[in-house]
Amino acid sequence: MIGIMTQNTKDRIADLERQKIDLENQLETLGYANNLVRMHQIEEEIYEIEDTIRKLLP
Repeated sequence: MIGIMTQNTKDRIADLERQKIDLENQLETLGYANNLVRMHQIEEEIYEIEDTIRKLLP
């Protein structure tokens, strides 16, 4: 059976993708500042976003 995504789900995925891009940009900037604790926090946030997107996809 083919899963159908609602517009709300599509919007949520798009928002999560934008958040992920923002976090990846922050991670790149922090990489140069040697802030390892914050880098790890951002990596965890990115993982959570990716996990949520996988769960939202049919």
